[in-house]
Amino acid sequence: MKRISIVALLFLTVFASCKKDDAVEQPINISDSTNHSGNTQTLAFKFSHTSGNSALILNTTLADTTGRIFSLSDFRYYISNIVLIKDDGSELPLTGKVLLVDVQQPDYTLGQVPIGHYKGFRFMVGIDSAVNHSDPALYPSSSPLSYQPNTMHWGWNVGYIFMKAEGLADTSFIPSGTLNGTLSYHLGTDELARVIDFSQHSFTVSESGTAVINLKFDFQKMLSGVDLQSENVTHTLPRTGLENKLADNWLTSFSVQ
Repeated sequence: MKRISIVALLFLTVFASCKKDDAVEQPINISDSTNHSGNTQTLAFKFSHTSGNSALILNTTLADTTGRIFSLSDFRYYISNIVLIKDDGSELPLTGKVLLVDVQQPDYTLGQVPIGHYKGFRFMVGIDSAVNHSDPALYPSSSPLSYQPNTMHWGWNVGYIFMKAEGLADTSFIPSGTLNGTLSYHLGTDELARVIDFSQHSFTVSESGTAVINLKFDFQKMLSGVDLQSENVTHTLPRTGLENKLADNWLTSFSVQ
């Protein structure tokens, strides 16, 4: 009888451990039925950030398309649901790969993928609903989904902040050229996730070394149609429409270089 109890206890321990691991960021899926050799190479994203023709550097003065000035002290955003599109049109999802892109950090390794020519790719700005409402405490501290020193999470009922832009802006009725007001965009909730589609931007992963896809985000384009005098703050809730305007502008803010 004692032996049966011990076996049952071991089974429950293993089962509980497996359930906990299900919540942790999963490894990249690199299965590819067309690559029988199994050869892989590293793929990476390299980001640059601008505001129009100016490099986006924290704590420097930048301008929107009207010339109204602003400055950022923090700019970060999540990218997930990365999918590579092979030449035959089949898709290779990089399952479980989530990036927390920081304007001060350009390089992000996506992992090992099969060598070959790819037709294009796509990714989501934000996080899918299931992960968005998970508990950051379940992820290892090294994961971008874990708690961040400068928080990127509102709580399980609302979820992660998909993009955070903090700083100052000239909010005078008539532009004064002084940074006299707050700039604060905290964008999130399931409804604001946007898919950026580069399915026609081909690239090659070869055996010779890391394949790098160069991406640019233009903050000035995200501000298209935005009046910094009155539309300088949104934390998504309550809804004002500004949060959707900014998220929709993500679709044209990214480009492949």
